[in-house]
Amino acid sequence: MKTIAICRKFFLFIYCCIILHGHTFAQIAASAKLSAGNGRPGSGLLPLPQRMALTDQRFALGKSWKIVADASLVGTQAMAGLQQGLKEAGLPLSVAGNKAAAGKAPAIQLIVRKGAVEIGASVDTNRAALARQAYRLSLKPTLITITANAEQGLYYGIQTFLQLLRESSQLPQGEITDWPNVEVRMIYWDDAHHLEKLNALKRIIKQASTYKINAFSIKLEGHFEYKSAPAIVEPYALTAREYQELTDYAKAHYIDLVPFLDAPAHVSFILKHPEYRKLRLIDDINYQFSVTNPGTFELLDAMFSELIDASKGSKYILLSNDEAYYTGKAPSEKPMADSLGGNGRLLAWFIKKLADRLHEQGRTVLFWGEFPLRREDITALPTHLVNGVYNKEIAADYKKHGIRQFVYTATQGAEPIFPNYYPLHTKTAVMADGSDRSSGRVADMFREIGTAFSGNLSSFMGVVIAGWADAGLHPETFWLGYATGTAAGWNNRNLTPADASARFMTSFYGPAQKDMDSVYRVLSEQAEFHTDSWNWIPSPWRTPIKGNSDSLFVQPEKDQTLPLLPVPESGTLAIAGKPYPVSAERFATAKAMLPRNAYAIRLLQKNKSLSKKQLYNLEVLESVAAICGQNLRMLITLNRVADLLQNASAAAAHPKMAIKHIDAAMDMIGKLKKQRDSTFAFVESIWFKEWQPLVEKANGRTFLQEVDDIKDHQPVRTIDLSYLIYRELHYPLDRWWNDVKKVRNDFAEQHKLPSTRKQLGWQQYR
Repeated sequence: MKTIAICRKFFLFIYCCIILHGHTFAQIAASAKLSAGNGRPGSGLLPLPQRMALTDQRFALGKSWKIVADASLVGTQAMAGLQQGLKEAGLPLSVAGNKAAAGKAPAIQLIVRKGAVEIGASVDTNRAALARQAYRLSLKPTLITITANAEQGLYYGIQTFLQLLRESSQLPQGEITDWPNVEVRMIYWDDAHHLEKLNALKRIIKQASTYKINAFSIKLEGHFEYKSAPAIVEPYALTAREYQELTDYAKAHYIDLVPFLDAPAHVSFILKHPEYRKLRLIDDINYQFSVTNPGTFELLDAMFSELIDASKGSKYILLSNDEAYYTGKAPSEKPMADSLGGNGRLLAWFIKKLADRLHEQGRTVLFWGEFPLRREDITALPTHLVNGVYNKEIAADYKKHGIRQFVYTATQGAEPIFPNYYPLHTKTAVMADGSDRSSGRVADMFREIGTAFSGNLSSFMGVVIAGWADAGLHPETFWLGYATGTAAGWNNRNLTPADASARFMTSFYGPAQKDMDSVYRVLSEQAEFHTDSWNWIPSPWRTPIKGNSDSLFVQPEKDQTLPLLPVPESGTLAIAGKPYPVSAERFATAKAMLPRNAYAIRLLQKNKSLSKKQLYNLEVLESVAAICGQNLRMLITLNRVADLLQNASAAAAHPKMAIKHIDAAMDMIGKLKKQRDSTFAFVESIWFKEWQPLVEKANGRTFLQEVDDIKDHQPVRTIDLSYLIYRELHYPLDRWWNDVKKVRNDFAEQHKLPSTRKQLGWQQYR
């Protein structure tokens, strides 16, 4: 009931905002029309098939149709997925063991026969692995045939068929022959600072499989119940049994669940605990392990072994040696680094030692072939490794050494609210935070994958699409990038970023979706403005960090704030200095964006009424719109409050009028707080539908709140979701309120007018 009440209040509030701005909102200019969704057969298919010959001649399925399949296929996930998809289309078809048993009824025939589908050209040279995923889909008015060399290919052929069926009840006649360009299309799911409930993770994995994604690397940090490292286990951590259950579920959907563990850097989740301080490379820094300390290997070996034992059936494991800046630099490691030939050679020694152990346990090990590894260090690495980071400068050296290659790219990097799919500013190559390019995330992924594949410098076998949720945003916002980036790994020929994005909107939200591309444009632009609309300052609230990628030195964390609202002078109510906290440019932008925010919310509500499968995703997008809208309202409100204070100053000779203006200003801030709190409650009510609670203590476990002291990761500023309003909470409106109230009451007393005792409580959000 509490959630329902919150939602009702929020929708009423949004409705009021729409009405208030209706007189300025005539019509929002339509975004550039995308190429999919225009009625062409197959315009909603993603990935784009390698060979597609579909005609404009159409036919319909009916309830008289049968599914014809060998008995060996009846219990498979491929068959279950087909029957479920048909049922959702109102076609609960029965299964016949062969065409004769189906009689004269029209049929969907499933065939799995080794060598039945011949594949064409590919980047990946492991043709046998690609052939297992190949399929042929033949569409005729009385017979649909899905043929594959193996069950995995059949599953993918069924996904293509179901995408066509969702696109239109009238299926096109024709044929599709399809296979992947590379064996592995992996997405990286970041659950370091939050954790989805088990059923939500299953939903996510199943959804990924419909886009022919076949590897799912999940970063858990303390969200796995390590028996070898009990101190790091956080509230609601997955048990080994749950992890194996998730692995089995993924495998049934032809996805390899890939355990992920950082080492030797990015391990503050371990080294912040007193039990492991002795393993630090530098005693007062929790960022990186000492690779020469035998205890480091012992701990990591035990932790990795637990992950392997809890993911039986998986093929891959990810040893994330990301940003191991300080390897070999500390006095404890320098002698060994010098004896081996440098810091990169020491890191190679550590990677080999750990990777060999993982390989002994049957896993193919992915690692990041990056700094401080150098060209001359490559030969010290074992050839069973797979490099997850492509670098054209040394790609040929890895290939020569026998190490196969993934292309790494990202649907999101440091953006804290929403991925930069459609940048607000496109004149510079790098965004303000250094995390994105002017072309946007989808185009950037296509460029990186396409450039790597066309260069043909490596032995490519996969792509990995990352979304770094440690920036604090909701991973549901990553699907546009996950689906299109992996689609580029499947087939990037004759597919543009715009076409891929349009295909995503149709396949993900359904052909009835209403202008979801505009929603993504609005959220991208307003999320970027959300970051740009406040000033960056050295943080006065948090402990300094101790270095960067180059060296160790104390430097302040960075936070955001705005200039303070003015406080009238006691007695005269005069306003000194600049009265406006928000610049004229930002104020104008906020006012212009607010109608588009309301428009996006209306579109989302419309699409929610049309949605059959993506209701939660649409709710998350609505919460993002609410976050962006609240920022716009705050910027506008602050300057309007400043106007009221100036009016009070101008009316000082008329005490009642002056007090009226001050009271209106204080009331406006009070309403702003109520809006912020209702927005925050609305966001919580949505995100925690699928997330476990973010709490300090639960089910016998305690989260130790100590941040990474080298990297500035935003969510760990707070245990709960209040990091989303961290800068607002630290904006000193309580102080302003109390100062203004004192000036107001002194002035009222001076002129024999009533005083006020109202309190604000700005830093209280529940």
